[in-house]
Amino acid sequence: MHKSTGMGWRKPAYVAGAIFVLYLAADLKFGPRGSFLVAVAFIFVVVALAWWWLFSFAARVRRGWPLLAKAIGLWQQDPIKRINEEFSYAWPVISRIKREPNGYSVRVLLLPGQTPDNIADHTEGIAHTWRVFRVDASSPSRGVVLLRVWVSDPLDKPFGPVAMGMPGLPGLHDREPVKTPETRYDSVDLGRCDDGTPWVLRLHGTHVMVAGVTGAGKGSILWGVTRGLLPAARAGLVELWALDPKRMELSYGRALFQRYSSDPEEMVELLEEAVAEMSARADRFAGKVRKHEPSADCPFVVVIVDELAFLTAYQPDKKLRVRAEAAIATLTSQGRSVGFCILGALQDPRKEVMNLRNLFPDRIALRLDEPAQVDMVLGLGARGRGATADLISPLPDVGAGVGYVKRETHPEPVRVRAAYVSDSDIDAMVRDYTLGGAA
Repeated sequence: MHKSTGMGWRKPAYVAGAIFVLYLAADLKFGPRGSFLVAVAFIFVVVALAWWWLFSFAARVRRGWPLLAKAIGLWQQDPIKRINEEFSYAWPVISRIKREPNGYSVRVLLLPGQTPDNIADHTEGIAHTWRVFRVDASSPSRGVVLLRVWVSDPLDKPFGPVAMGMPGLPGLHDREPVKTPETRYDSVDLGRCDDGTPWVLRLHGTHVMVAGVTGAGKGSILWGVTRGLLPAARAGLVELWALDPKRMELSYGRALFQRYSSDPEEMVELLEEAVAEMSARADRFAGKVRKHEPSADCPFVVVIVDELAFLTAYQPDKKLRVRAEAAIATLTSQGRSVGFCILGALQDPRKEVMNLRNLFPDRIALRLDEPAQVDMVLGLGARGRGATADLISPLPDVGAGVGYVKRETHPEPVRVRAAYVSDSDIDAMVRDYTLGGAA
């Protein structure tokens, strides 16, 4: 797209001439009444176009794009038209603006030599310029950047959990939930993504790390996973093991867990028992089974750790710390294929606190303290691609449970919100799904 003003005065002249001819024709054919109707129609069209040009999102974006492109460094000098300075610069073309749920999608065609990061690095500034809630950048094909524009926050209000055994969220775009067998074990429905679709967290065949400051909503994820797996646990296909160093979260529903511990040495022993069971399974499966399928005698084991850093960094007993790190490293590196999953939560994702984070394929970043921590959790460049977990509101009703997900099979971070699991929900779970295996 090149800056050009050579034809600017001619187009209005052509339009005015056409209207004048139409006016004369209507006057000759129908008299004053015809010319009056043409004049009224002309005024209506002018007002409608003026309103669209002044107030519609698409028009404002197109009108201000050249200046915005220059401000974020997207202008390039055009080597073909250097003689006349009026025609000496080019900028990426906005080829399409499409209405989407809760916002718009803006398709931008890059100039030669530009990369998607040239735009993705400035999404926060673009959002402020366009006066919208958020802008995400992705590249669906070579030479193309797709800006997903969120006019408002679709996850600004908390909501309760879905019915167990019923994936999806009733009422979202009038979509009816789909029933699944109660023995579902491989994933759970934790809440919703910001495009309105259910947030389904995969568990079987992976490990999950949840990072977030105090009050960010880690408990909703831990209890959401527990809630989603209880039907399969009652059927004997899943075992839930809980490590609860703080004794203030998982202890509230300890009867739901088949193994529970809050004592430092007992927690390390429990991890080592998991390693021993994992090794025994590997010996049993070797040369016979390539994929674990849960059964009553070989269930899917989910080890829930409320505060990983207590075992790996803050544990004052060095021997226990070394044993815990060795057990966690072994489970996360070898346990997926034989039916073991670690779901670990922590407040501080720094390397010296959690140096095993790269062994967790799937990660969730709730509200964090610093921008650099986002990349520590979700991977290098995640914040630049829109995962601004450090900007999540600290207000409980607004930001608790809101975060970004990095999935092993999806390169772009996804914004999500976990359903809030209340004390009464946990009481109902204990009442209806007590497994009888807890101490």
